[in-house]
Amino acid sequence: MEFFIKLKNLDRRWVFLFVAASVVLPMIFKFDFPVFPGKSVAGLHDFVEKLPEGTRCFLSFDYDPASEPELGPSAIAILAHMFRRGLKPMCGGNWPLGGEMAEAALDKAVKIYTSTYDEMKAAGKLAPGCKPTLVKGEDYVNLGYKPGAIIHVKALVTDFMGPYPSDRDGNSTKEMAIFKNPDGRKFSMSDVGIIISFTAGTGGIESFINVAGDHKRPMAAGCTSVNIPRFITYMQTGQLVGMTGGLPGAAEYEKLIDYMGKGREGMAPQSIAHLVIMLFIIVGNIAFIAEQRAAKRKKA
Repeated sequence: MEFFIKLKNLDRRWVFLFVAASVVLPMIFKFDFPVFPGKSVAGLHDFVEKLPEGTRCFLSFDYDPASEPELGPSAIAILAHMFRRGLKPMCGGNWPLGGEMAEAALDKAVKIYTSTYDEMKAAGKLAPGCKPTLVKGEDYVNLGYKPGAIIHVKALVTDFMGPYPSDRDGNSTKEMAIFKNPDGRKFSMSDVGIIISFTAGTGGIESFINVAGDHKRPMAAGCTSVNIPRFITYMQTGQLVGMTGGLPGAAEYEKLIDYMGKGREGMAPQSIAHLVIMLFIIVGNIAFIAEQRAAKRKKA
């Protein structure tokens, strides 16, 4: 017990060093921790997997750079999966920097798709209509940020093209192939196969849930870890078909699409750092108990 009592007075700089090492070393040596997809992530993956080729999907980027490390990997993985299934993501944002977050995620997802195209095609993991090169405005579009949150979402239900006369780069959406219907009918929210919001706080998926009775579209979410308890309720009620929560959720989705991205890369540093912290908590409690017992023995 004397050993644990001595550890109680360990210089805190040693604690910081151990925690730093637990984060840095796994990043250097690229440890690949086993990842087991949960029901909420698998539900979203399976829903996307079953959507008919050519389905348009609306992805709302409702976060800023502060939440990008948690939400960016999920967005990239889901976009890459959509491209491989021949789906057409239409990206927007209820947050001011949503357009920039969407652009970064799209750029990375397009690179993943094109760099693995031959490999995925040979393995039979691409939809029949997939082509080597993706074209903006035809295979995907970044519509950028629009203010208003729930008011903006409600406007999309009745007139999708009204709020988006142009994309993020100022190109007119009127003649874009991605918005064309084979029967010449005007594009509307009813043509969207699924709505996914990558949500860091207010103005995200709940804006779409609040008007679900109007748009009647399947919904899913990517959220930060701190928001999982809040949004898991929507999974339980069936309002969401699936959800990725924080970096672990991104890692699970990456596992399902067989991609080693930031999510899976981040699992080793995160898990080992948590284990080290837990170890210090246990040692600290043992030291406290040992110290209390030693004090009682002295009094006796």
